[in-house]
Amino acid sequence: MFVENSEKNRNICRSYCGTCPSYDKECGKLLFCSLGNINTEIAKKGCKCGMCPVAIEHKLDGSYYCIHGNLDTFG
Repeated sequence: MFVENSEKNRNICRSYCGTCPSYDKECGKLLFCSLGNINTEIAKKGCKCGMCPVAIEHKLDGSYYCIHGNLDTFG
């Protein structure tokens, strides 16, 4: 399902995904489930995507959106 790049979703992402062990704070990007992955190497240190309030609200199924993007949107 499509995730809107809204201020509400960005705020949730800042507080939730910003604490993910795999999140690279230097990349400056958030809301990977809406905007897609990044083009840098990311070390898999754990993933919080499946329990994210944005992912739950939009019934997303997946993990590591920072690496793979949201396959429901970007297939």
